[in-house]
Amino acid sequence: MTSNCRGALASDPVPPDWANMELETTWADELRLNRPGGLYRFFRSLLSCPKQVQLDRSHPLIRTIPKYALQEFHNLPNGNYSRRISRGYITGFDKAMLGCMTQQRKIMAESVGDARAVLDIGTGGGKLAWALHQAGAEEVWGVDVSPYLLQHAAQDYPQVQFYQACAESLPFSNQRFDAVTACFLFHEMPPKYIRQALSEVKRVLRPGGRLLVAEPSARQLAPVCWKRLWQKQAWRHIYFKVMALRMHEPFINAWHELDKQALFYEAGFDLESHSDAIPINYYSLKKRPSAHGGVVG
Repeated sequence: MTSNCRGALASDPVPPDWANMELETTWADELRLNRPGGLYRFFRSLLSCPKQVQLDRSHPLIRTIPKYALQEFHNLPNGNYSRRISRGYITGFDKAMLGCMTQQRKIMAESVGDARAVLDIGTGGGKLAWALHQAGAEEVWGVDVSPYLLQHAAQDYPQVQFYQACAESLPFSNQRFDAVTACFLFHEMPPKYIRQALSEVKRVLRPGGRLLVAEPSARQLAPVCWKRLWQKQAWRHIYFKVMALRMHEPFINAWHELDKQALFYEAGFDLESHSDAIPINYYSLKKRPSAHGGVVG
């Protein structure tokens, strides 16, 4: 196959011109946070029961978003679909996670930094994709369902190629990538679509390709040991437990109930390593060879 810029193949999708793309101005963008009325509506949205997001479904990029993703995840006004609120979420999430995500991205990036081509699914604001590029990956793609998040990502990290796609329908050819990363993605999907996404990941991975998965740990929901409140870890446990209980994550209980190792094995992956600590549950997996000496998928 012939190639074009930055190692992309002729069969790859063509990333849009994110810088010049006009996206709908949503009601969340019109909130005037410097006025009492705007602040009231903002905090009322944060504290009220989350709803379906409000978008013009006639826009070609909006029509492709699966219904399950069109919710106000994390209690954000209009979810991940606004310019201003999504930008605030990108910058605020790392602070809310007390630096854990920065360290986790570093671990994941360094694990596959020698890979030639890496795909980050559910890339959001593109921070993991950028970490992969900085770690030495020659070619990095990031996909997500939100064009608003992708527009920010493309603005911040022009060295990475960003394209709108859901994890369960990846627009890449078979065995396209050496590694795939997924950070805080699968717990935001119904189990049916998680299995479809893993099938797609297996398809686009080359023989022996690796899949790195980081998700919220169920351990943060465990009872707190009140006798150890003087310890730093106890306070961290309380903090992340309150956050987990407060944030709107409609599918996270279904994710916690899944037997993850069985899920990955049935999808065609062998477990290389696993660590589970508050607040992150991390899996390093490898695409499993087939019983006939070839490679699954």
